[in-house]
Amino acid sequence: MEILIAVLCFLVIYLGQTVVYRKYWDQGLSLDLDFDDRYLEIGDKSGITETITNRKMLPLTTLHVKFSTARSLQFQENENAVVTDFYHRNDPFSIMGNRKVVRKLSFTAKERGLFFISAVKLMAKDFLMSKTFALSVENQAFLYVFPEKLSNIQLDTVLDGMLGDLTSRRSLFPDPFAFSGLRTYSVGDPRKSINWKATARCDDLMVNVYEHTAEQRVKILVCLEPNTMIRVHYIQEMCISIASTAASYFLDNRIPVMIRANGYDLLSGEMEWVDFGSSGEHRFTVDKYLARITENAGIDRFVEVLKQEVTDVDSNTTYLIVSAYHKKDLLDELDHMAEKGKNIYMIVPYLDIQRCDDIRPYLHGMEVELNDT
Repeated sequence: MEILIAVLCFLVIYLGQTVVYRKYWDQGLSLDLDFDDRYLEIGDKSGITETITNRKMLPLTTLHVKFSTARSLQFQENENAVVTDFYHRNDPFSIMGNRKVVRKLSFTAKERGLFFISAVKLMAKDFLMSKTFALSVENQAFLYVFPEKLSNIQLDTVLDGMLGDLTSRRSLFPDPFAFSGLRTYSVGDPRKSINWKATARCDDLMVNVYEHTAEQRVKILVCLEPNTMIRVHYIQEMCISIASTAASYFLDNRIPVMIRANGYDLLSGEMEWVDFGSSGEHRFTVDKYLARITENAGIDRFVEVLKQEVTDVDSNTTYLIVSAYHKKDLLDELDHMAEKGKNIYMIVPYLDIQRCDDIRPYLHGMEVELNDT
């Protein structure tokens, strides 16, 4: 009889706690899973913060947080992780009633891209560890890792030469309707350029600065087509880094920049572009665009872009073509643009075991090391 009573009591407890957990385990339970930063450069360190809140009396002695993210985010602690094409994590927690638990996971960003936290799930067991309950959690967290900014003598030489050319092409006469800022008065500044309101505010003579009537600007066109099948991904990333470095250089010198690549945008699935801009925010817009580029759309799509540019009659635009691909079909299109009076520069990254042949006046090779990973 005592055994029967014990069995009945166990069944009552078992069924009772099963019903309670099935009905209430996820009530008042929330998960906040987010990146600590929104924007990083390659090589930067950051983290993911897991915050679990249990706003009820019922304890969750066995709770797991599962999620996936990019494998290029290299985490320091991988005890509860599996790395395949993605980084899959399964973190165990134990949280009492009306408690909050916070855990931080540190990582280093190793590659460019736009990354998300996906497949987020909460999984819990009842008090007797007999039943498992699962809940999918919607997550909007994202992280941009911007392209690497390069320091290369060959690249710096080309960019400095372009800047000198752009500066010489500027009109000598400022446009009185294109106000661009203020600066301190210098000897020789015309009296009519003094801004008396700003002078009174700053307690120093301030003059208006205007843009020039023929403001020069740069279109950066990035071709992701490989020239050979050696280290294709590495060379494509080098092209994107060159474009990002060049855009940052010209924006630092207040040159408006437009950028376009024959790569598909991760969000839209289309070939996108960023129109001209020269503000501080434009730098982020350009790098966000470059971070979202995924696969190559092909050389034919890039040639289409060049054909469209031939019909553009704007004489104040200088073109920077960034392309490892430099075969005859592409160079013929660029020759045609040059014949039409377009001001063209081309940067061709190539491995140190290769050669950069078929030189044109506008073509500048940039040697990169095969083992530079």
